[in-house]
Amino acid sequence: MFNMKFDKRKIIILSLVFVLISISYLNYMINKQSILETSSEFTEYEENKLSTMEAKEKSDDIIIQQNISEDGKDTSSITMVADDSSIVDSKENNLSDIVAASNSNIEETLLNDEMSKSAYFLQAKIDVEMEREKTIERFDEIINNKMVDEQSRKNAVQRKMSLIDTMNKEKIIESLIKGKGFEDAVVFITNESVYVTVLSEKLSNVDVAKILDIVTRETDVSIDNIKIQNK
Repeated sequence: MFNMKFDKRKIIILSLVFVLISISYLNYMINKQSILETSSEFTEYEENKLSTMEAKEKSDDIIIQQNISEDGKDTSSITMVADDSSIVDSKENNLSDIVAASNSNIEETLLNDEMSKSAYFLQAKIDVEMEREKTIERFDEIINNKMVDEQSRKNAVQRKMSLIDTMNKEKIIESLIKGKGFEDAVVFITNESVYVTVLSEKLSNVDVAKILDIVTRETDVSIDNIKIQNK
């Protein structure tokens, strides 16, 4: 009697285990299929999305101009248009305009009489440095722009190197002037002129002669175009 009950119980347990295993397997297969379908749908969605974006990019680069002639013929034309947001005008006269605008801002700073003597030289040097950095950045935009032709790129490179050479000369002249006994100095060089501002209560003829001698030795600017002031 005991064995019979035990066998029946064993059979029932085994049956339940089998049912649970079967259910688990079915759930696994269903989930696997669902994952595969979802993955497939997602891949298809991504491919469609990519195709749509590529088509849009191509359409953005194309302008279709439809013209109907008087005789009724379609004279439509298709024009390829590049994204002009990155185009930088690099004509030589525009390079000159960039430099001229920067020089004008620097001259305005150097002629500012509102700054105190203690703040003038520090502020002037900062302003000159910032203006020069902005000019170099403009040249770099032209040099690194793929839409710029080779000659324009070369012109921008030459302008940049010339400006860097000018900045070095300014620092050298400032150092030489301070070596002559002046407490501080700001030097600004353009193609036509040199502006020198020194920290001094007054400038004697001897002081002016010293400054002129330094500037003429370091630059090709004539004495008539060397402007000296004291602060």
